[in-house]
Amino acid sequence: ALVAVDPQPSVVTRVANLPLVSSTYDLVSSAYVSTKDQYPYLKSVCEMAEKGVKTMTSVAVTGALPIIQKLEPQIAVANTYACKGLDRIEEKLPILNQPTAQVSLGQK
Repeated sequence: ALVAVDPQPSVVTRVANLPLVSSTYDLVSSAYVSTKDQYPYLKSVCEMAEKGVKTMTSVAVTGALPIIQKLEPQIAVANTYACKGLDRIEEKLPILNQPTAQVSLGQK
């Protein structure tokens, strides 16, 4: 019988899902939205910049897709090594698994 194997999550996804990283992102994102709401001029400038970044990202991804597809085996190997490195980092830095609110600057 064939056994379905879940593909290994990408190291980028794993890092983004670390409680310290995701909670810090949420705090920064909230501050960014709040600042845009408080300053209408800044909001329009930020929205134009966001639109430009989205357009450039779309163009870059479309252009890079053939290269990414060609390098997929090498990317998978690099991801495996990066995930193993992240496992070691998480072991040595348990603080990464705590949300920002639980981390004090003086804690070692």
